[in-house]
Amino acid sequence: MQFGKIRDLREDHDLKQSEIAKFLGVKRTTYAMWELGDVNFPIEKLVKLAKYFHTNVEYMLNLTLDKSEIIYDKDITVEFIGSQLKRYRLKLRKTQKEFADVLNIRQSSYSYYEDGKTRIPTNKLVILAKTYHIPLNYICGGKKEENITVKL
Repeated sequence: MQFGKIRDLREDHDLKQSEIAKFLGVKRTTYAMWELGDVNFPIEKLVKLAKYFHTNVEYMLNLTLDKSEIIYDKDITVEFIGSQLKRYRLKLRKTQKEFADVLNIRQSSYSYYEDGKTRIPTNKLVILAKTYHIPLNYICGGKKEENITVKL
């Protein structure tokens, strides 16, 4: 999976890989592999970068051209992502088996994602998002900043 938008954002801000790696609390080589798509970029780190660059996860994953900032006010944990996935799956009236089949994994493996026992790889989140039109910004606890009307 390519993360070209992430590289573009970093370069647009005249930042080095080492600076982003330090911000994310990882080694530069780890960040470089994420940026190149050689290793799966953890969704929690993508949310942290989206906040840093004042954009959104879906833009960074090439799922939208909309760069708008999304407010992520939840702590992004494995458990939180799992509960959001379950909530959205139930909203779609799909079974764990249906989601697992799309991901080409066993239902029991998928259940670990929803139970927060295992982190769902970002590339699998993207597959679900594309297949079922699941908004990843929602899965990550994001919301658009609402316009505030001031009454005089």
